[in-house]
Amino acid sequence: MKKKNSKALYYPLALNLRNKLVLVIGGGRVAEKKIEKLLEAKARIKVISPDITPKLRRLFIKGSINWVPRVIRSTDLHSAAIVIAATSDSCVNKLASQWSRQQGILVNVVDDASMSDFISPAVFRKKKAVIAVYTNGQDPVLSRDLKNFLKEHWDVFLSYRNKL
Repeated sequence: MKKKNSKALYYPLALNLRNKLVLVIGGGRVAEKKIEKLLEAKARIKVISPDITPKLRRLFIKGSINWVPRVIRSTDLHSAAIVIAATSDSCVNKLASQWSRQQGILVNVVDDASMSDFISPAVFRKKKAVIAVYTNGQDPVLSRDLKNFLKEHWDVFLSYRNKL
C-alpha cells in the first residue's frame, strides 16, 4: 500500500501582476524584498503594517506603494489579487491566511508553506531568461543557493550553449 505524501506539490506558474492589487502584510526587511520584486512586476502594492522600513517609507512618500499604518483587518483583503503575509507575528500571519482563503484569494505566508497557497521561487533575470528555482517549499536556503550558483555560472552556460 502506497503511503500518501502529505507535503504540497506546487504547480510552477508565472503571474502577470501588472496593475493588479497585491496586499503585503508587514513592513520589515522581508516585506521590503517582496515589494521590490512586486514593483518590478508593475503590481499595485498596498502595505498594511503599523511601521515600515525607511526604504518602504521612501517608496510610500514617492507614491510607489500605498501604506496603511495599522494592523490588518479582514476587509483589507477586498479586491486583492494575492496576499503576502510577511510579518514576524505568527498570529497575524495565520489570520491573513485564514481570511484570504475564506475570501478565495491566493495567499503566501513567507515563513510557513503550510499556510500558503503559493510559494515564491528564488529568481534571477538575465537578458531574455527568467530562472526560477524552488524546492517545493522544503528548503528555501537550497533554492537561494542554487539560484546563486546558476547566476554565477550563467555566462559559462551560454558560452557552452553557443558552441553547440
